[in-house]
Amino acid sequence: MKKVTVIIASLVILASVSCKEQNEEPQVVEKTETVVIEKEKQPEENDGTSLSISNDGVEFSTKDGEKKTEVDIDTENK
Repeated sequence: MKKVTVIIASLVILASVSCKEQNEEPQVVEKTETVVIEKEKQPEENDGTSLSISNDGVEFSTKDGEKKTEVDIDTENK
């Protein structure tokens, strides 16, 4: 009878220990997000020559690779 009581007591103790609440902190999973930012490109000036004539005057510009020349002639009387 003592053996049966000891076995039952051992099972009760094991059951109560295994059902005990666990106070572990939940794992925090950080999500990383990749953001792609596209930069607006400025319009590239093509090589060539431009001539503009209007009532305000004449504007002449030329571009050859790295060299750029602009001439602006106004008709305003000073």
